Amino acid sequence: MDWLEDQIEAARRSGASSLDLSGRSLGSLPESLGSLTALTRLILAGNQLSSLPEWLGDLTALTELGLGNNRLTALPESLGNLTALTWLGLSGNRLSVLPESLGNLAALTWLDLTDNDLAVLPEWLGNLTALTRLDLTDNRLTVLPESLGTLAALARLDLTGNRLTVVPEWLRDPMAREQPVKAAAQAWIDGTRTTVTGAADLDVILDRMPSSGLSLISEDGVRSLHVTLAGGRSGLVWEAEDEMMLSWGPVPPGAPPGMTAGDAEDAFSDPWFTVEGAEPFEITEGQARRAAHEFLRTGRRPTNVQWVDQP
Repeated sequence: MDWLEDQIEAARRSGASSLDLSGRSLGSLPESLGSLTALTRLILAGNQLSSLPEWLGDLTALTELGLGNNRLTALPESLGNLTALTWLGLSGNRLSVLPESLGNLAALTWLDLTDNDLAVLPEWLGNLTALTRLDLTDNRLTVLPESLGTLAALARLDLTGNRLTVVPEWLRDPMAREQPVKAAAQAWIDGTRTTVTGAADLDVILDRMPSSGLSLISEDGVRSLHVTLAGGRSGLVWEAEDEMMLSWGPVPPGAPPGMTAGDAEDAFSDPWFTVEGAEPFEITEGQARRAAHEFLRTGRRPTNVQWVDQP
């Protein structure tokens, strides 16, 4: 398939961030695809893939991966290395089990498992705390794990076409799964204070906030999160007592646990925190929004981004 190698080589030379190979009747993936480490979006839907190579997990910059309408019966454990993923499309396959490593995808907001062969769901789905949408339509589910009830950010759960005989309490009464806010928050915008009473209030404020951003402050006034939304150059500043830190992207795969840079200047040359052209304070708007919601729920420093000390 010379056309495929030519397309991959062209993407490699240009440093392309997106590649769409949907509907090309692919039965396997060439290893050369693994050289496209700059990809953030890879669409492989509508092919004839029955398995995936382990090296697919090396494309750690991916935020979107579309694998729908193939013939997959299993997934490689290495997909758990794709910790920057926010969308994973797996609809229209033949999956009956999910690898435990997918529980590492803490940034995932949308998981599409429509039209597969899932009869049970793993408890580790409760680790995907950023999930706002989970599509499980047309599977063989008879029960749901209780851990789904802990997903406080989950706004849409599709279950049509399953075999559920028992509906958990948190699904019968959506209020039953609401996680209590552990620290009330006040939002300050251009010197004006607004009380934030829940996720819906916060979304309204975020949608209308000025370019100067807003500060969310805990009830006791000792912890705050300043949020600015500016596309891929959004940012967060965290302050708590003597601690002041800047946000910087998702935690990279393979980074030593708890590793931080001594200050923002060191962070520029720290290989665990740099991606080409990035600087501290540059995160996606989606990451900034999720961080604001996490602070509202917990009153703690958000965990979906890495932090470096303010110099």
